Amino acid sequence: MSVETPSLNRRTLLTGAATAAAGAATAIGMASPLAAAATAASARRFPKGFLWGASTAGHQIEGNNVNSDLWLMENIQPATFKERSGDACDSYHRMDEDIALLKAMGLNAYRFSIEWARIEPSRGHFSQAELDHYKRFIAALRRAGIAPVVTFYHVSAPRWFAEAGGWLNPESPDLFARYCDRAARELAAGMAYACTINEPQVGLTYRSFAQSGDYFKKGDELQERAHAAAAKATNVERFVTMNHPAIKEMTPQLMQAHEKGYAAIKAVRPDLPVGVTLNLVDFQPGNEGSKYKELREVAYGPWLACAKRAGDFIGVQTYRQIRIPGSGAPLPPPPEVPYVDQKDMVETIKQPTALRNTVEYVHEQTGKPIFVTENGIETPDDRRRVWHIPATLKHLHEAIDKGVPVIGYMHWSLIDNFEWLAGFEMQFGLSTLDHKTFKRTLKPSASVLGRIARANAV
Repeated sequence: MSVETPSLNRRTLLTGAATAAAGAATAIGMASPLAAAATAASARRFPKGFLWGASTAGHQIEGNNVNSDLWLMENIQPATFKERSGDACDSYHRMDEDIALLKAMGLNAYRFSIEWARIEPSRGHFSQAELDHYKRFIAALRRAGIAPVVTFYHVSAPRWFAEAGGWLNPESPDLFARYCDRAARELAAGMAYACTINEPQVGLTYRSFAQSGDYFKKGDELQERAHAAAAKATNVERFVTMNHPAIKEMTPQLMQAHEKGYAAIKAVRPDLPVGVTLNLVDFQPGNEGSKYKELREVAYGPWLACAKRAGDFIGVQTYRQIRIPGSGAPLPPPPEVPYVDQKDMVETIKQPTALRNTVEYVHEQTGKPIFVTENGIETPDDRRRVWHIPATLKHLHEAIDKGVPVIGYMHWSLIDNFEWLAGFEMQFGLSTLDHKTFKRTLKPSASVLGRIARANAV
C-alpha cells in the first residue's frame, strides 16, 4: 500500500504523475446524456440553505506569490517541486472570470484562501492594498449571490515566517493570531464562514502506520536537504515550511495557532462561524480483526479533540478509502468503479462512500456540524468525475438522513490548478485552463454539479 509523501501534497497520494491529456470540455448548457441521467432529481433533497460550491487555494491559483516560502522552495536545489507555480491560473487578476464560472454552474458558495504572504509580506508590515484587494473580491462574491468561505492559511506562508523557523518557532501561534486579527478586522464583515488552517495534520496521517519511517526516509532526506539549501540562500539558521519533515514537532504550535486564530477571529466578529479543515482518509477494515479504529484514533484523535475545543464546525476533506488488513478472514472488496482497471488500487481507492464515512465519524467523535470543504477526484477523464460527483453526494445524503448536520459541499477544485509538488499535470478542476491565454472552459462535470446544486437534490 502506498502512502503519502512528506510534501503535504495530499492529492499526489497514491498516484504517479497525472497524464497530460485534457478531458473533453463543454459549455455548461451542453451536458452529455450521461450527465443528464446522473443528475436527475429524486427524493434525495438536501437541507434548506445548503451551500453548494467549489474550493481553491491562493498559491495554487493566484500566481506570482513571490513573498511566500513556497515560491522560494520552488526555485531551490535540490528540487522538490516538479515545476514552478509561476502565473498559476492568474486568478489574482481574473476574479471576475472565476466568479462567472461559479455563477454559470449555479453554485452559491466559494471557498478560497487569502494569502498571508501578500497581506504581511514582511514581519509586522501589513499591506492595505492587498487587504483591499481581498475586500473587493469578497464584495464581488456577495453581489453575485455567492457566500465567501475564507481560509486564512492554506499551506503557503510568508517567507519571513519560514526564515524564523516556521511552525517550529515557539512564537508562531502568536504571529498567526496577530495576522488573523488584522485580516479579520478588514475582511470578516463580508465572510460567510472562516477556516483557520487547512489540513494541519495531513502530514501525520500516514506516519501513523507502523514502519512508516522506512517509507518516508528518502523523501524526508530530500526535504531536509532542500530546506537546508533554502536556509543557506536566505542566510538564516533554519528555513521551515509545511513540507518540512518535522511535522510531529510542528503540531503543538499548529494546534495553538488554530485555537488562538479562532479566538482572534471570533473576537472581531463573534457571530462568524469559524472552524479548521482536516484531511481524513477513510480507513475501513479489509479483514476481520482489523484495527482500523485504533488507527483512526492515532491519526485523527488529537486534532479532533482540538477542533472540538475550538470550532463552530469542522471542515472535512476526503479523497481516499483505504482498507486496513487484519488477522481474520478477508471482507468483501469495495465496489467496482467505472473507467479504470479494477486491479489498479491507486484508482479504486477513490470510493464514493469514503466521504459519507468520514463525515459520520467526525460528527460522532466531536458532535460538531460538518462542512465538506473539499472533495473531488484527480483524473484527465472527466467521465469519471461525472460519475463520481452524484455517487458521492448520494452517500453524503445518507449521512444527513441519519441526522448528521452538514452545512455544505465544496468540490475541489474550481479550475485545473497548481497541485503543489506535482505541478500542473494533475487535473481536479470543474474547468480546464489554457496556460497561454488563461481561458477557462467548464467540463461536463460542472454541469452535473450545477444541476444538483440548482435542484438542491441528487
